[in-house]
Amino acid sequence: MSKLRIGMISFEHVHADFRSKALSEMEDVVIAAVADDDRARGEAASARYGGDYYSDYRQLLERKDLDFIFIHSANGDHLRMVLDTVSAGKNLFCEKPIATSAADARKMTEAVERAGLRGTLGFCSRFIPEAERAKEVIDSGLIGKMIALRAVIGLAGIREIGCPDYMTDWMTDPVRGGGGALIDEGAHAIDLLRWYAGDIAAVSAFTANNAKPQLNVEDNAATVLQFASGALGTLNTLWSLHVDVGMRNTLELYGTEGTISLELTSKHPKLQVYSEHLGGQANGSWFEPHIKPKDAEPHDYQSWPTHAQHYKREVTDIIACLREDRPFRASFRDGLHVAQVTEAGYTSAKERKTIAIG
Repeated sequence: MSKLRIGMISFEHVHADFRSKALSEMEDVVIAAVADDDRARGEAASARYGGDYYSDYRQLLERKDLDFIFIHSANGDHLRMVLDTVSAGKNLFCEKPIATSAADARKMTEAVERAGLRGTLGFCSRFIPEAERAKEVIDSGLIGKMIALRAVIGLAGIREIGCPDYMTDWMTDPVRGGGGALIDEGAHAIDLLRWYAGDIAAVSAFTANNAKPQLNVEDNAATVLQFASGALGTLNTLWSLHVDVGMRNTLELYGTEGTISLELTSKHPKLQVYSEHLGGQANGSWFEPHIKPKDAEPHDYQSWPTHAQHYKREVTDIIACLREDRPFRASFRDGLHVAQVTEAGYTSAKERKTIAIG
C-alpha cells in the first residue's frame, strides 16, 4: 500500500501538533511538507514530524505529490488558505471554526463543493467514544423524540491551559479569532447538539466578560437554541472555568422516553442513559452503555494531552475515509451551519433579540 502524502499548513494552532503526532504514528501516512510563516515554528515542526519546510504555504500547494492538506492557521486566515487550497485542486481539512463569519464560511463551502473536492472540519468531539455511543443510542430511538438539550463547555482559559503566546494572541484578537469563548468552545458544542438534534432554527444569546477584563473578547456566553424540530436547548461557554483538568464538556439530552447524561472531557468520561423502555414507565432505569475500547487510547488527561483519544481517532478516520472513498464524518456544510449559529449568537447578544437562521 502506497503511503498517503500529507501537507501541513500552519502550526499557529496547537491542534496541528496533536494531529501531526497522530499522523506520524500511522504506518500508511507520511507528512511530506510543512508550511508556516514563522520560520522557527515551521522548522521545528518539520524536524519533529518530517517533511520539507516552506515559509510560504502557496509554495507547498504547488507540489503535485501531496494527497491531502491540513490547515491549522488563525481563524481569520482560514478563508484565503482554504480558497487557495481549493484552487490548487487539493482535498483538505480545516480546523474549527470554519471561519469568523457566516459569509466566509459559505464562500469556502461552496468553493469546495463546486470543485468536487473532499473537505472536512475539525469537529473532533464527534470522535470521543462516549459521544459516538450517545449518537448510536439516540439514533436507536431509545430515548424517543428529542425535546430539550443542555450543554456546558469551557476552559480555564487559553493561556491558562498552556497554549503558547502566539496562539493566545490571535485567539483573543476579535478580528483574527472572531470572538472569544462562544466561537471557540461553542463550535464543538453547537456541532454536537446539531449532530444529536438536527438543524438549529433560531438563536438568542448573551455575552459577558466576567473574570478577565484584560481580554477584548467574551469569557462567558449563554445561548438559547431553538431547533428546527421544535426542541429547545441551552449552551454555556466559558474561558474562565475552574475545574480539575482545566476543561469541561458536558451535555444533558432529554427525550420523550428517556435521558442521556454525558461527561466528555473529564478525568473519568461517562455516558449514562435513562430509558423507560427498560421495564416500563414506572420502572425505567439508568444504565451505562458498553463502549468497546480501542487500542492505544487511554482516557488519561493527566499524563496525556487531550489528543490521547479523540484527535487520534479523528485523524485515523479521516485517513480511512480517504482510503475507502467514503464520506467524512464532518463536512464543510456542517461547519457552515455552526458558523451561522455562532454569528447569530453574536448578533443576538449585540442587538438583544432572537435571530433566525436561514
